[in-house]
Amino acid sequence: MFILAGCAQPSPLPPPPLVLDGIPVYGRVYDVPKSQIRVAIAEDQRLSPAGHKVYSIEVANRSELHIYHTERNKRLEEYNVLRRVHGRWEVGERMISGSALLVPTQ
Repeated sequence: MFILAGCAQPSPLPPPPLVLDGIPVYGRVYDVPKSQIRVAIAEDQRLSPAGHKVYSIEVANRSELHIYHTERNKRLEEYNVLRRVHGRWEVGERMISGSALLVPTQ
């Protein structure tokens, strides 16, 4: 009997509590008005390369959003952290994480 654990697909995310303009939104979705999420998306897109798709959004709290530019999985994720500062959304760090980054170099 063979076990192929490395080939297993990651478990999908649960259904989002909110879908905004075709983008699934997770987390504390009701802490931030839809209009403000749209403003944050616009700011993210203004500073991202052309055609950089938004796959999903995580509302961390009323002043922090994570806008994902990859599908969410444990292998590799990329997202921008946006924070509300003095009433405006500002793009902060660009985060890249996942097990794909742990491949040893030779």
